[in-house]
Amino acid sequence: MKTTLFASAVLASALSLLSSTSAHIAISNPPAQAGPWTKNPSSNVHAWIGYEGKKFPCGGYKKGPVTTYSAGEIIPVRFWNFEIKDYKKFPPPKGLTQSRHGGGACEFSLSYDGGRTWKVIGQYTKTCPDIYYEWPVQIPKNVPSCTDSNKCLFAMSWTAYSTDQYYHHCANILIKGAKHGGKLPKLDMTIVDVKARHQKMNTHAIGDKKSTKSSGPDRREKTLNTNGYFAYGGGAGTHGLDLGLVRA
Repeated sequence: MKTTLFASAVLASALSLLSSTSAHIAISNPPAQAGPWTKNPSSNVHAWIGYEGKKFPCGGYKKGPVTTYSAGEIIPVRFWNFEIKDYKKFPPPKGLTQSRHGGGACEFSLSYDGGRTWKVIGQYTKTCPDIYYEWPVQIPKNVPSCTDSNKCLFAMSWTAYSTDQYYHHCANILIKGAKHGGKLPKLDMTIVDVKARHQKMNTHAIGDKKSTKSSGPDRREKTLNTNGYFAYGGGAGTHGLDLGLVRA
């Protein structure tokens, strides 16, 4: 018991230290890996890929809680940082610090093979991310079932505006898919600024340039993210939205 209490105290101290120096972004809905709601919380869960060796994909964390979704279901994605003391309450209290880095481009993707390949099911530009809004994304109606929670992942990725940093955070999920002939979308997830993939740290995305609260999801993009645009056979195809990526 003493060992457990000591380990908990050390982790709490580490979380407090990091949260006092930065307030970047992770996702709390779906409840993702390495958050304070898991059995294996990490003090760098909200940091970018490459921070202190943080790995791609997903940060290299252990499996988190498992959430089950059905094809066609809309996920009200929520962002989180260490300023939020009660992740279950939404919206969070007013006036919390956000390191939004001027917004940027967010993608939401599915992997059925443990993170080797990713297919995009949602995109928001310029105003994303922001802890004060929900960012609805639909599980396409025609995806196949995914029954192995070790391999079935939902991911948020974010390319920031004011800094060449790439964020990638994942949740373990299960999907009850289409009964016959399910197919994944064609659009591949965008991956930039990952040194481990021999990429230069030279890419950012056009944002809203606001360091605090944004105007939230764009109305048109919100419609596209919830009406099948990103599904196999939908309008997104292999191109999707213009993420506004800029390379130095």
